[in-house]
Amino acid sequence: MKRALCCGTALALLIPSPGLLADTLPTERVETSAPLVVTGTRAPTDPARAPLILDVIDRHDPALSTAGRIEELLGDLPGLQVAGQGRRNGQTLSLRGFGRGGVLVRLDGVRQDITTGHLGNFFLDPALLREVQVARGALSSLYGGNAMGGVISFETVEAADLLRPGETRGGRLALRGASDRNELGATLSLFGRTDTTLGEADGLLALGRSKSGDIRRAGGDTAPDDASLDSLLAKGGLEIAPDQRLFASWQHYREDSTQPANPQALADNASNPLRDRRVTSDNVQLGHRWQPDVATRWETRLTFARQAIDEPTAERTQARLGLQGDGYHRLEHGWLTQTLAFGAELDRARQRPGDDASGFPEADIDTAALYLDDTLTVGRYLDSGGVGEFDLGLGARFDHYRAEDSAGRESRETQVSPRLRLAWRPLDGLMLYSGYAEAFRAPTLSELYADERHFAGFCPSPFFCFPDNFWVPNPDLRPETSRTWESGLAWQTGDWGLRASYFDTRADDFIDSEVDVLAGTTRAANVARAHLWGFDARLSWSPGPLHAQLGLAEVSGRDRDSGDPLGRLTPLEALVGLDYHFASPNLTLGWRGRFAESHDAGDARAPGYGLHDLQLAWAPNASVETSLKLRNLADKTWYRPDGSLGDGRSLLVNLSLQW
Repeated sequence: MKRALCCGTALALLIPSPGLLADTLPTERVETSAPLVVTGTRAPTDPARAPLILDVIDRHDPALSTAGRIEELLGDLPGLQVAGQGRRNGQTLSLRGFGRGGVLVRLDGVRQDITTGHLGNFFLDPALLREVQVARGALSSLYGGNAMGGVISFETVEAADLLRPGETRGGRLALRGASDRNELGATLSLFGRTDTTLGEADGLLALGRSKSGDIRRAGGDTAPDDASLDSLLAKGGLEIAPDQRLFASWQHYREDSTQPANPQALADNASNPLRDRRVTSDNVQLGHRWQPDVATRWETRLTFARQAIDEPTAERTQARLGLQGDGYHRLEHGWLTQTLAFGAELDRARQRPGDDASGFPEADIDTAALYLDDTLTVGRYLDSGGVGEFDLGLGARFDHYRAEDSAGRESRETQVSPRLRLAWRPLDGLMLYSGYAEAFRAPTLSELYADERHFAGFCPSPFFCFPDNFWVPNPDLRPETSRTWESGLAWQTGDWGLRASYFDTRADDFIDSEVDVLAGTTRAANVARAHLWGFDARLSWSPGPLHAQLGLAEVSGRDRDSGDPLGRLTPLEALVGLDYHFASPNLTLGWRGRFAESHDAGDARAPGYGLHDLQLAWAPNASVETSLKLRNLADKTWYRPDGSLGDGRSLLVNLSLQW
């Protein structure tokens, strides 16, 4: 009965209601006049007014335009760790002390969370992206499960991003290369818009292909790999009315590779042999957007996502079908302004193993969720005779999930994730904020129900052997949960800008694997409590054509039961950048420095490092753009906190021709 009521309420919320129209929201102009919807608020706002640390990378940044892998796109952001050895299939992310399960990854709003062994949990081609937002902090009140350390939102390019003023159609050919893996690739995009009897229609079709070989890591070590990637993006929309739009998209990814069984390991050996692997990912959505003005929007989407990992003797497939609605609305009450963000989601994910796949049980999980976030703004700045402008934010999300495997073992949980925040702006350009938020991660289907063989037994001597080791299901696993306090400031005056925050997190019921070699069992259990704390800071200076930036981050932690420090967090890291723009040739030259203190790297202690990158962006005319990036100029040997060897010296190149 409760489940039926929850689902019925969610479906009711998926039907938009006109309600009261409001005044126009202040907008942030990026490349068009459309407001920037900030991850972490789910509403359009000036990022400088958002009470969180937010990193935004757009397609004109050489970090995105030259990237062929997520490591090259996000690996330089302070506090964000990319695990693996450069192979796409081994990419996982960690943020603010939380690993792959505690960082939510979204691609055009669709959750990416397949989990199996040492393989990654998202697969995408950076050549198809127009923007990436990295929002740090506990955000389950808006996004539900996995958003404990933050949310990373990838948005693919649209026709409007490529069409120049006055154009109705065009094409773009982007060529790219990377010297560290002898990669060559190309992406062809065709796009346009036209008037029809039903309204203005637009569309984009992009096809990508790349081929790469063994990956050279820092210091000259090699990660064996032989990969080819095919990608496709088809997007279109129809303006059926001035305030209504229908849209559809299909994003396809397919990589065929020969690589070690564990793609996060550097080399192949007897226990980690090379194998052929095909990974495919499809994300499809149909949607409707109602937006009478920039103060009000409601968007409904039907989504389907499918990821499949095929090997000679094992197949793993996850399919996810979802219906979701999200909206925002601003109300003016005279002396009080109210901004609402709200939504509902229904979702079913299905895992299906094939052949000898292990650790990936046949199971389903159904999720239903409702959320509401209300921001109240009142007051006047000090220089206007007031005591400052205040924001009070109150929000909560209700999640219910029900998981069941093929043997009928069932797990049900409900989770409420509240969020409270207060911001004070004594002057325009200065904000102090503080807040409290709770977040969670639901157990994966593998953690709940895996019962296959984990690894084969072995004989350390002629007289004694260990038995085969099997997973033991644990359908009673509780979700991981966290409670976070975060306080910070944002300051902007003239050419200077500063944003910084400090956070303190208490996490409970961490899920870990308990391996009993003698008994031959492996079981997932809630075993740990942790205390995590740290800070993020961003400083910028932009006098005229010069832009300088400094980013700092550090995460520390300890086990709350034993008091022992936790490994694999984030050492003190700094990103220093300097760019100079020459207006007449439309040329930007830049330098990036990446620095970190000595830190634990897996089971060893790694020395600190200082890395230097050079980059160039040049657009000699409206039809030609080129970007170059030389990473790790001195080929410094360095290690990430998970113990993986960092990227080596590499020249990344992108050349785009548009007509």
